[in-house]
Amino acid sequence: MPARINHVRIGEAILLGRETVHREPWPNTFADCFVLYGEIIELKEKPSVPIGPRGENAFGQRPEFEERGTVARALVNLGREDVDVGGLTPRDPGILGASSDCLIVDVTGAARETRVGAELAFHLNYPALLAAMDSQYVQKRFVGARAAR
Repeated sequence: MPARINHVRIGEAILLGRETVHREPWPNTFADCFVLYGEIIELKEKPSVPIGPRGENAFGQRPEFEERGTVARALVNLGREDVDVGGLTPRDPGILGASSDCLIVDVTGAARETRVGAELAFHLNYPALLAAMDSQYVQKRFVGARAAR
């Protein structure tokens, strides 16, 4: 190591198994060590496009919606207050949007059970992981063989 280097920042590489220059997998690491679970708190059949005139959302954006007829839409108890929503990748369904306290998720055709009380799983990128780990509203739990030590 060159003498001028006195420490190395390896957070994303060691936590998410990705080198940070090209976002490629780092050899012999795991990219799925962190999973964020959110609970479905509402589940309804709704039109894929909101009815009536639309303005900006609370974050100054004008979201676009794809017309797909009626879809199964779930509200999940995670929002922008808890996590960087743009850094979430759902295991099954697609994220349609988010408010400060809820994700709006299309669960039409989801492979896993979708009912009020069921959990949906999300993978996180580094900004989403950082926000979730810093949030007082996200419960952190260690699971697996090493957690018992």
